[in-house]
Amino acid sequence: MSPKRSATGATGSKAAKKAKPAPVATKKAAKAAKVKVPLVKPKKALRVQTKTINHSICVPTTVLSHCKNLEQLTHVVYQIAKAAVTFNVGEVVVLDLGDRKEKAKDDKENKGAAHRLSDAMLIATLLQYFVTPPYLVKSVFKKQYAQYFKIAKDLPRLGALPFMRHLGDGDEGRYREGLAVRMSNPNEKSTKEFKQTKYINVGRSELLALKTQLVPANVRVTVDIEERRVVSPVEAYGDFVGARSSFGYHVRVAKSFGDVFTESAQPGGYSQCVWANCGDFYYDEHERRHVKVETKVPRVTTIYQPAAAAAAEAAEHVATGGKPAAVQPANILLVFGKWADIQRAFNGSRDQFEGCEGAHQFFDGQLEMPGAAPQGCLAIEDACMVSLTLIDTLEQKQ
Repeated sequence: MSPKRSATGATGSKAAKKAKPAPVATKKAAKAAKVKVPLVKPKKALRVQTKTINHSICVPTTVLSHCKNLEQLTHVVYQIAKAAVTFNVGEVVVLDLGDRKEKAKDDKENKGAAHRLSDAMLIATLLQYFVTPPYLVKSVFKKQYAQYFKIAKDLPRLGALPFMRHLGDGDEGRYREGLAVRMSNPNEKSTKEFKQTKYINVGRSELLALKTQLVPANVRVTVDIEERRVVSPVEAYGDFVGARSSFGYHVRVAKSFGDVFTESAQPGGYSQCVWANCGDFYYDEHERRHVKVETKVPRVTTIYQPAAAAAAEAAEHVATGGKPAAVQPANILLVFGKWADIQRAFNGSRDQFEGCEGAHQFFDGQLEMPGAAPQGCLAIEDACMVSLTLIDTLEQKQ
């Protein structure tokens, strides 16, 4: 026997019959509340006072945050090194934000190493390895660090650097990188250690003896093979020289946010500082914590040099017979990473900057990443190549 139907209908509920649809006005209000008001993003053109522009990049240790093993982190650092060499970056700064959680696994994998490197020192060591000729690796780096290079040694060499093209004995080339080898004291009666030498290891079967020079032992030098003398990297390679006459690029570790700016390897410090938003895959410009940086740090639209400065530099170049101008070149620092990490680093150094409102006051602008990727959604290692390409393009609009 089938059940009887309720007098109120199939549902058997009077409340359901009396239920009314939500007012249209309420739905519209709720929809309007979800609509995000577009931010007013300021734009800015950076001015430099010289024709020559040097570039430095700052990479935080969080670039390794997604790396699970030595192979992954080696490839990440290799991408950064390749970008730096491709665009002739003079200085690479590693901002130490602590070690990642997976570091313990890396240490376990490298149990044969006698010394454990922090993430900051590991990045710096690999960066230096990639600009060291293969024949000098065993002389430059201590034996206990060899375990950290077992992946790096199989990667292609950075051939854009002239000194990375030499293989070893029998390889021709007037200028070569070498390491000064300790020699015995010429004074046989003296018992003191002789700290200078004329012998240089240039990757050949025999040491090269300098004609008239003596150099400090255990230092890396550039040698003119034909004249058997030490020369400056600038004379040998021209533009392929980093800050402080380093080889390829100069590498340093900044223990704090303040050290990034106060310990600059560039003479006179940095003239401009630009932020590249990357490594933040959940970045939302409408979040309260990001509104300030979006409205206070303008987008860089172009980087140009005033005509008067260009004319003055050109005139000085002619007057000096083509010698380098006395005016210090502009030094642009490009800082990578997500804003939360930069702000955290700044908070750790806030005592150094009394009266400073926040990290945004250190930046002259930020880069608007090209392409369809939302802001912040590029990995830091990928953003290095993209940002340096973008900077190079902006500098052409003079």
